[in-house]
Amino acid sequence: MNPAPILFVNYHGTMGGGQNHLLAILNGLDRKKFTPHVVCCQEGKFVERLREQGLEPVMIPFGKGKVRYLSVSLPAFWKMYTLLKSLNIRLVQVNGLQEAKLAAYPCAWAKIPMVWVVAP
Repeated sequence: MNPAPILFVNYHGTMGGGQNHLLAILNGLDRKKFTPHVVCCQEGKFVERLREQGLEPVMIPFGKGKVRYLSVSLPAFWKMYTLLKSLNIRLVQVNGLQEAKLAAYPCAWAKIPMVWVVAP
């Protein structure tokens, strides 16, 4: 049986509780069962840590706060949707509201479940 491709979405480039939690999940993931992929919206220490662990995140800029207009959102939605389809993603995990805003529509269009995890 091939490992199931799953996608983790992280908005912030900085390190915080959600990013540490995501790194712990990625480190504990059984690679025989799952193939992790990561989308990030901003460069930063978190992206550096992913690269140190051999994961190359896909960067999808998604604007900041109220600066997220259709000119930014629609290309980001399309890039996310094509990524989901091209990697045959089975599940998407998001850590917060910004990530959910980016992933919700593409996941619905691709009929892929999205799970919103709140870090402890």
